[in-house]
This record gives sequence, structure tokens and C-alpha cells, in this order.
Amino acid sequence: MIMHGKFKSIYSLMDDGLTVKDGRLINNRPDGKNGIEKAAELRKSIKRAEKISMISEGVALGDMKAEMREEGMGMMMTFKGRK
Repeated sequence: MIMHGKFKSIYSLMDDGLTVKDGRLINNRPDGKNGIEKAAELRKSIKRAEKISMISEGVALGDMKAEMREEGMGMMMTFKGRK
């Protein structure tokens, strides 16, 4: 099918947000999400970020406690050696 004039592609006949650029079909349509979906997605991402933050804080506290225990054991060993 040879197109002449204004219509160079079958996709240019439809006005649904699709365009052809360099032989590729480009989607220019807006996303189909409404406000409620966007708010739910945002809430979910915030909860996930909070969980990640809590886990990283727990790991950091665990590391600090382990270091304190190691230092305390080193101090205990020096006191035992003084007898």
C-alpha cells in the first residue's frame, strides 16, 4: 500500500497518541492510571522505603553491639591477666 500526501503511515490515520519516527512506532499516550491508583502506588513505595530503613537501622545496631562486645571481651581479658 503506497501512501501519498498527508498520510505517510496507517498509524497517522488514527489519532490515538501513536506516532511513527524513523520507522519506529512511538507511544505518546498518557498513562491510564487515575488518582487513586497513583496514591496507592505512592503509599506502597513509602511503606517499602520505611521497611528498608528499619532493616538497615537494625543491621547497623547489630554491628555496633557486636563491636562493643568484642571491645568488652578485650578489656575483660586484660583484667584477667593482671591477677
